Amino acid sequence: MANEFNVYRGQDGDIDYSTAVATMDLTDTEVEIAAQYLPADTIWHYVRRELSECALESDPSDPCIVQIDDAGDMILDTPNIPDSLTVEQAAGAKLKVRWRYSELAQEIAPTGFRIYIDSGTGFDFDTPDDTVAFAQGGGPEFSWTSSALNNGQTYKFCIRAYTTAYGETQNVSFVSGVAKSSGPSGLTGITGSWEAA
Repeated sequence: MANEFNVYRGQDGDIDYSTAVATMDLTDTEVEIAAQYLPADTIWHYVRRELSECALESDPSDPCIVQIDDAGDMILDTPNIPDSLTVEQAAGAKLKVRWRYSELAQEIAPTGFRIYIDSGTGFDFDTPDDTVAFAQGGGPEFSWTSSALNNGQTYKFCIRAYTTAYGETQNVSFVSGVAKSSGPSGLTGITGSWEAA
């Protein structure tokens, strides 16, 4: 019968299962991992696998996510990271960004989402360009539409979840799109026909 867990870690969800960084008894609810170097502006995932007497391991647990800010300090009680970012054209040289947020295994619900825009000079993560409020249980999909942008210019968008008390996630992934003044517009007329069954 198994009597311990092996603990593994990886950066940005890419877990290294070649070397366990710690072991835990089955009754342990926490573990201290010594001699770790976690650079600034990084995200680490820790998982554990139950070890059998035959040295076989179970599937990994849900990850414990550790985020390190740009000062090298651990960010505690952070929301999950928004994912599935997409961008699409909107009328009038605007761009619409969509993303999803999963409440599964979150440490804390976000206050909302901060939108950061890079128009060619890099992201300024000290100053969000806009925010979108989060509603608990309000559904996993969110969207935001920009104001009119410069026609033909490429823009990058990064979405971070944040809480008023504890700060924000440190993800840097983004989507990009080109603003077009001739973007999609509403339909001006619809013609329909039908036949009796």
